[in-house]
Amino acid sequence: MAQPPFPCFAWRSEQPIDAQGLLKAFLQLRPNNQWVMIGDGCVQSNLQLWTAWSCASRRWVRKTSLARSLDAEFLRYLSGTHHVSEAFKRAGVRNGDKSGFVVFLPDAITIDESQTDCQAAEYDQKDIENQASSIYSELKIESIPMKYLLSKTGAIRLGMKFESEDEALTESTLLGHIVSSEFTS
Repeated sequence: MAQPPFPCFAWRSEQPIDAQGLLKAFLQLRPNNQWVMIGDGCVQSNLQLWTAWSCASRRWVRKTSLARSLDAEFLRYLSGTHHVSEAFKRAGVRNGDKSGFVVFLPDAITIDESQTDCQAAEYDQKDIENQASSIYSELKIESIPMKYLLSKTGAIRLGMKFESEDEALTESTLLGHIVSSEFTS
């Protein structure tokens, strides 16, 4: 089933960023921990974002998450790791990045009594876009059109390993990396 566009917003900076300073300012500006800043190359597909959100939200709803916050649990899945600290290293903004992403994590609604599945609660897309715009303005970074691009460089940053230079990156392998966070340390 096709997913709607994930609330993800791309940004760029004229100058390489100071990661600690930008992240500190972002954490003070964001309305709540449903907003996450992600590093350059780490967002590669709409389905990747929905898969990481679904995995993280199911654990969050069941109260079995490994992280103390939904945003950290989302990064853990996106990074394909069992370790929250490693997730921040992989998917977080880094010194020298000149672009990245901000995502909004919708609330999750369980759709069955056993809480085995959930779906995104409705949200006001225009309001989310306005909030992202306001955050970007305060951070003095520029909003750019959202384009998804499969990138081995970004996948390696997320912790994926390739056996050879000829090995292809597909959306399926990216999704497998997310699911592998259940099994890998």
